[in-house]
Amino acid sequence: MRRNEYEITDESELARLLRDASYGVIAFNGEFPYITPVNFVYEPSALIFHGAASGRKYEIAAKNPRAAFSVVKEYAIIPSYFRSELACAASAFFISAFLEGHIAIVNDLDRKKEALKSLMKKYQSEGGFESFDNTRKYAAAIEKTAVFEFQISSWTLKSKMGQKLDAATLKKLIENLQKRGAQIDIETIEMIKKFANF
Repeated sequence: MRRNEYEITDESELARLLRDASYGVIAFNGEFPYITPVNFVYEPSALIFHGAASGRKYEIAAKNPRAAFSVVKEYAIIPSYFRSELACAASAFFISAFLEGHIAIVNDLDRKKEALKSLMKKYQSEGGFESFDNTRKYAAAIEKTAVFEFQISSWTLKSKMGQKLDAATLKKLIENLQKRGAQIDIETIEMIKKFANF
């Protein structure tokens, strides 16, 4: 990463971002780059997602397992007048992860069912769906569904939370966020305190 002041090296922060994110964007290494958003579940050292057991995503993953993955959590949009009269002071605060790794297509039936169950637990945590152990009801759907495991080989995590700003500017910025008072503004203030050491 070019600017070290934005880098986060704490792996627990990566895990928090990946657990909380509702989707990420995966880049496949085909004849041309192929990028698509996916819902996913984070496991230690891996991301699990699913799709059709045919089509472009499946075919590229089967031929060339190298891939990259990105997740962004946007925080407050910062208008220029929160900091300065200059337009170039406008910004957006965020945390982002960039991961490199390899994709494995999961063929083991029990592993596929566990992966699909994990996805349902994340996206429908209230329950209300029949267990994947009922093979009779799910057999056809599971057969047509591919489960992909993105095995993480390297990662970088970036936080843009005003790290380059001086104390007086950060103070003014926080006062303006408090005045605006949206929930995302309150969350942003906490992240500024955490990552900008204010």
